[in-house]
Amino acid sequence: MKKLFFIFIAFTLFTTNSYCQVGIGTTTPSSVAMLEVSSQTNATGAYRGFMPPRVPNFAARQSINATSIDVGLLVFVESLGCLQIWNGSAWESIYCLNTIPTEPWINEFHYDNVGADESEFIEIAGPSGLDLSKYRILLYNGTDGKTYDSFLLSGIIDFESNSFGALSFTRSNIQNGIEGTSTSADGIALIKISNSQVIQFISYEGIFMATNNTANGMTSIDIGVEESDTTTPIGNSLQLTGTGNSYGDFMWNPPAVSSQGSLNAGQIIN
Repeated sequence: MKKLFFIFIAFTLFTTNSYCQVGIGTTTPSSVAMLEVSSQTNATGAYRGFMPPRVPNFAARQSINATSIDVGLLVFVESLGCLQIWNGSAWESIYCLNTIPTEPWINEFHYDNVGADESEFIEIAGPSGLDLSKYRILLYNGTDGKTYDSFLLSGIIDFESNSFGALSFTRSNIQNGIEGTSTSADGIALIKISNSQVIQFISYEGIFMATNNTANGMTSIDIGVEESDTTTPIGNSLQLTGTGNSYGDFMWNPPAVSSQGSLNAGQIIN
């Protein structure tokens, strides 16, 4: 009987505490906070800090697969040196350390326009002096998740603004998908050759999972804008704009006049 009584008391305390505030390093957490972490000193008198979840690189962050209901998710991306928050559709840098990113990113591309497709390309931006022969592009078909083309990059990124620049690579077979259907999504992966690292795996007109090659098993990140064979004028492209010095600082925009091979209008490098 005593055993049953103690089990009842323990269950009651657990149920009560589960609705109270939680304190780490303090027994008196704020009444308006669900969780308070105190910088309480340890035995040596030194204070302690809060360590947010850390991911090693861009690809690891992308593998989190956050959705619109995960607004406020917080991570520190070690390779970027940036504390980032998920805004419901993209990652935004809250604060970056005083380091210059060393990896490039997909900065602009064009795959569809009114009439026959013209001047399709993919532009890569990054730190000036970076040798792009260390990277390659994989083009993915969203219908089956398999690659339909790949090519090596080449050239040294030029100096255009604050030690950053961009180079463009023409590719005449970038797929359009079938507009308005479940098979419209296609994707682009930027790969670092030396360690087979997926720097980026983006898609347009939907999301899908890669089923082969370096990005196998990864889910694409839809950039949220697209081109159309009925409305996109010849000479337009999809481009990043905003202020920063890494991919996560910028956002994709609807078709605008192409700046192929150069940093984009409305893109400020700091």
